[in-house]
Amino acid sequence: MPKRFPSDRQQARELYAELLQHPPARQKLMVSNSLRFRSRSLVELLLEESHEAGFQEPARAVDLALLSQTVSETLSVAQCGSPEGKDSLRARAWAQVGNARRIQSDHAGAERAFAQVAAVVEKGRMGLLDRARVLDLLASLRRDQRRFAEATQLLSEVITIYQHLGHWNLLGRALSQKASACGEAGDVETEMALLRRALDLLDPETEPRVFLVARHNLISALNQSGRSREAFTLLFHTRPLYLRLGDRMNLLRMRWLEGEVAQGLGRIDQAEAAFREVRHELTDLGIDYDAALVSLDLAACLIAQGRLNDVRALAEEMLAVFALRNIHREAMGAILFFCQAAKLERAGTALVREVADFLRNARNDKDLRFAPSA
Repeated sequence: MPKRFPSDRQQARELYAELLQHPPARQKLMVSNSLRFRSRSLVELLLEESHEAGFQEPARAVDLALLSQTVSETLSVAQCGSPEGKDSLRARAWAQVGNARRIQSDHAGAERAFAQVAAVVEKGRMGLLDRARVLDLLASLRRDQRRFAEATQLLSEVITIYQHLGHWNLLGRALSQKASACGEAGDVETEMALLRRALDLLDPETEPRVFLVARHNLISALNQSGRSREAFTLLFHTRPLYLRLGDRMNLLRMRWLEGEVAQGLGRIDQAEAAFREVRHELTDLGIDYDAALVSLDLAACLIAQGRLNDVRALAEEMLAVFALRNIHREAMGAILFFCQAAKLERAGTALVREVADFLRNARNDKDLRFAPSA
């Protein structure tokens, strides 16, 4: 692969800044019709910017990923260094389109994008590092689709590649991803073991966001497994990193986790205060599923205190709020069932867990049907 000098990167940034002055449709015309935009460095920059936008602006992440794919198609083999280099870049661009679609919960669109990647992956015309990057993103889609066996198999290959190449920070990322898949599949012990390995490899200074996600997931897993005191200690030591990153969603995740750990320690008043605060913020932001989930956490606190009238009022408020939101029919049915049970004073902690588990699973599976056990 030919060496790219710093001037290539600087030129890419100038081209990117120029593109940002125009709407997405105009950007596509510009990169399709002008030779100036035929730059591998520009594709690399668009991929990076799309990845970052996924944390805050999912729609923009899609636009940037599509733009990277358009530019990648205009490049010659010579500009990419080899036929394999061109295939790798195209595959990475399509994979980023798929990942951005996934973040928007557009799984059909994500599948179409990854179908474009499959032919390149199957031919093996990719460098190992690019192959790992693409498989990592595909594993995230499979995890969202609750196809955990496929996700863990993909991530095992990614882990093998990073070990072979000696990319320890990327290995830490992949271990953290595999841990999440194991945790969502119900294997909390394996999740915790993988997260501890990941945290030994991740650098909190160079990648604080990735390190924080792994720490957050480990604290949650410890709490779920009944080790709430250990979770509390780790949360105390992690709090400065949440505050340092400082964005609204990370602070809300921290506060929610504080509530869960307090609940695990039997500090119900503290848990209730945290859940009420997070519920208010999430409802205000229109983040429907998470608002419903934290509402159920709050309901569990009220049930533990025998405050059945408050449970009924909370359930009715949930129903009134989410009836106006874009929650799919089966999820809404689960909330309605909980509300009816609360009115009859039959909403116990077992039902709360059942409805919460269904909502987590139904978030990425619109065909799932709610079938209460009793």
